[in-house]
Amino acid sequence: SGLAGDPAYPTKAPVMPQGATASEEELREGHDKLQAYVKVLEAYQSCLENQIKAAPPDTKPEVKQRWQAMADAAISAAQSIANIYSSQLRAYKSRD
Repeated sequence: SGLAGDPAYPTKAPVMPQGATASEEELREGHDKLQAYVKVLEAYQSCLENQIKAAPPDTKPEVKQRWQAMADAAISAAQSIANIYSSQLRAYKSRD
């Protein structure tokens, strides 16, 4: 097969600032890191989905299922970190 194995999973998620104590600048930096990480996860997901589409006809179904599960997990991770950031932003805004 012409496939070189699975795409490398993105590095671990950035640490999100704590809304109860973070400065506005720390929240802005956290948002920028979050956006960059989500883009990496989306690119990873896209790579896996392209790999599924381009797989040779003799690729085992369980291999394609594993790739799809990995793609789905990347999107879940993106949603999870976005939710964490949102909750910290709410905590920051509720301090006043």
